[in-house]
Amino acid sequence: MRVNGSARLRRGATTPDVIAETLREEILRGEIPAGAALRQEELAARFAVSRLPVRDALLRLEAQGLVDVVPNRGAFVVALTAGEVREIYEMRVLLEGDILERAVPRMTSDDWRRIDAARSDSARSATGPEWFEGDWRFHRALYGPAGRPRQLATIEQLRGTVARYQVAHDALPAHTTEWLADHDAIVEACRARASVAARRRLVEHIQRAMEAVVARIEASG
Repeated sequence: MRVNGSARLRRGATTPDVIAETLREEILRGEIPAGAALRQEELAARFAVSRLPVRDALLRLEAQGLVDVVPNRGAFVVALTAGEVREIYEMRVLLEGDILERAVPRMTSDDWRRIDAARSDSARSATGPEWFEGDWRFHRALYGPAGRPRQLATIEQLRGTVARYQVAHDALPAHTTEWLADHDAIVEACRARASVAARRRLVEHIQRAMEAVVARIEASG
């Protein structure tokens, strides 16, 4: 299969995985703009495949919050106003604050090995093109001990929906020092088993990210 793009894929990735990850990177980088139509026949020709894996790839992108698949109309890159982006961040505050508070008292030594590894990985990738993935691995490691897979999946979708705005506007890497300091403060509270304090630190972290992203969107007109 011919692929245009530099998607980094896990071992054993399927054809829909390859197509979805390539399109995802292009959407995040702004190469495919908000509102753009993703036509199955054009994508099938581009990737030299039938429409079936293309359709599966688009459904995966829809599940990640990056694409809207509209019956009888096709698939389109999600386009959001600054107000809608703010609403999504406010939903994240509620869901992520809740799941972290639930996770803290359940964190084990095995969980801490995963959290520390993800934290180190996030710090290493903070100024590079993979910062968003590293940030999500860190937060997912923190939230995992809560044992709430449906809530975690919803959080991942909401994060995916605003991911393009974070990446395209370069809003968070511009505040890398503050962002990593937030991670340190969240971890410190979690280690102290201070679940309410950990939640408060996380909420402040998400709210700062929201203001940075929304400000960039509004400034860009």
